[in-house]
Amino acid sequence: MPELPEVYTITNDLLKNVLGYTIRGCNITKGYIALPTNDTFTNTVINQQIVDVKRVAKNILIHLSNKSIIHFHLAMTGQILLKETDSFAFKNWLRVLLNIEKNSYTKFLAFNDMRMFGKIAIISEAQLKTLYEKYGPEPIDENLNVERLWQKLTSKRTTIKNALLDQELVAGLGNIYATDSLFLAGIHPELNTKTLTLEQTNKLVAAARQVLNEGIDHRGSTLADKMYVDIFGKAGFHQDHFKIYTKEFCPNCSSKVEFKKINGRGTYFCPKCQPLEVQVSMF
Repeated sequence: MPELPEVYTITNDLLKNVLGYTIRGCNITKGYIALPTNDTFTNTVINQQIVDVKRVAKNILIHLSNKSIIHFHLAMTGQILLKETDSFAFKNWLRVLLNIEKNSYTKFLAFNDMRMFGKIAIISEAQLKTLYEKYGPEPIDENLNVERLWQKLTSKRTTIKNALLDQELVAGLGNIYATDSLFLAGIHPELNTKTLTLEQTNKLVAAARQVLNEGIDHRGSTLADKMYVDIFGKAGFHQDHFKIYTKEFCPNCSSKVEFKKINGRGTYFCPKCQPLEVQVSMF
């Protein structure tokens, strides 16, 4: 599933390449539903100019001249692709195709989704406000209040790995970047959030900021399934720079890396560099 660096990359590239274009055509694949309805979606976007592209956590938002917003969530297999022809690889995954034009120059913006867990929708400015309110702070935000985040984390009865994946607590982290953040901070993924110290939280925020910014610099992570690509169909290369995710041996101490499913998510950690400290009961 694309995480903050992947969504950041797509958003940034869209901002540089589709701003000022007007949507002249909208084709929705038979059997697919763009929210709230296909007719509403099509009628809302046609002949509207793209005036901005923004991101909220893992959501991509294309702002239109009529104040409506195209809302993308890529989920597990969603892709946004931009081409100069309407010929796309994996065309059987194509769900929505937008024909966009600027100064008589045409491009095609496609939303692909193999498993159809993602979504494309039209939302209003009021709905956008609600969307913003759903998410916690992002680690890359330099104004993040670490003490407030610590208070929120320690109020939960769960493991720190689960807490990091809770977008209402901290936004943008997914399985890969949370795993690597915990490794850099030297924190065991099953640490009870009740026992988390302010010092550990400071280390964790710094580690998360580092891995997310590195992921952005490397244009995201493309795994073996090749599901994540940028809008030009190119893979990211952060997978070549993982800290511990998918590693067999710890890069710090050479110990055997342990793999464990935590709440259904595959987690890698070093038992030596990330010792599990004495726990306070979660119940």
